[in-house]
Amino acid sequence: MSEPSVVHLVETVEHADAAALADAARRAFRAADLATRVRGLTAVKRHFGEEGGEGFLPPPVLRAVVDEVKAAGGTPFLTDTTTLYTGRRSQAVDYATLVHDHGFTLEAVGAPFLVADGLVGSNETEVRIAGVHHRSVALAADALRAGSAVVVSHVTGHLACGIGATVKNLGMGLASRRGKLRQHSTLRPHVDPEACTACEQCLPNCPTGAIAPAEAGRGSATVMAIDAKKCSGCGECLASCHDDAIRYDWKAESRKLQESMAEHALGYCTRLRDRIGFLTFATHVTKDCDCMGKRQKPLCTDVGVLAGTDPVALDQAALDLLRERAGRTLESLSYPRLDGSLQLAHGERIGLGTRAYRLVRVAD
Repeated sequence: MSEPSVVHLVETVEHADAAALADAARRAFRAADLATRVRGLTAVKRHFGEEGGEGFLPPPVLRAVVDEVKAAGGTPFLTDTTTLYTGRRSQAVDYATLVHDHGFTLEAVGAPFLVADGLVGSNETEVRIAGVHHRSVALAADALRAGSAVVVSHVTGHLACGIGATVKNLGMGLASRRGKLRQHSTLRPHVDPEACTACEQCLPNCPTGAIAPAEAGRGSATVMAIDAKKCSGCGECLASCHDDAIRYDWKAESRKLQESMAEHALGYCTRLRDRIGFLTFATHVTKDCDCMGKRQKPLCTDVGVLAGTDPVALDQAALDLLRERAGRTLESLSYPRLDGSLQLAHGERIGLGTRAYRLVRVAD
């Protein structure tokens, strides 16, 4: 049995402001000795929020991380990848503008923002892995060219994975467009004609044009239908449907998505090895991830900032701590049909990390 990984925790007060969160990030970074992982050009990987959303970590948090990387002798740059779904994050120019609009400017944060998978998500490198579903994974090329990385994650629920945290930020967040398509290829949504009201809210949000009106077979009613051959499995229709009419076979398809995601995370961690560190924020934990362009209320009280070098252990610790605070699992609070621990179990199976951890609480 492998030795438990060390996870450092800096607890935060409820609804901590940006300055307090930045201070917690700085303390967690130092407690976990992440400076020893910094080498030259350093990718500070983060999700910088969707248009209309407010749950993303504020700029002062990234400023604290950037300053710590610089103090360790690194040259930091902020980075993320483009999305499969439509919106301002689907290509690099609009995403860079959105990042600026959200306050992550060079003046405010101290480092520039670069999209790691290029203008339209095709700047990629295939990395060989010993996976169950994949023998190689398609990752953002410029994230792999970095000398080191600090991955800054925000724990939330997730409509397809149950949880979105460190493993998702790695596996989904550092995959190229091809890599994301491979991960989502198992997701095949369908429309429940009894629930669909033909409101057409899903139509403008489908990036592949897979949704169209169709006869429901019950009188003259019309409902939406999804062409499985055109569908990329991005999940945008699920997020935009207000009638719960978009359905998946969650038990089978979520498992495959989570396991594929963990294997993409393995590809990145394998390439960077001992040149990568993690900060994971279990604060303002919401039902949906920061990809949702809407205001969201937290599901439970805040825990704080976790830091370490094992993404699996960090996510397991975050889930355990949230369950202690809420008295229920994160999935039961967000998407009860899902089991987010599947990505952690698979990550442990393939060597991404261990679910066994030793928690070290960082004193004030």
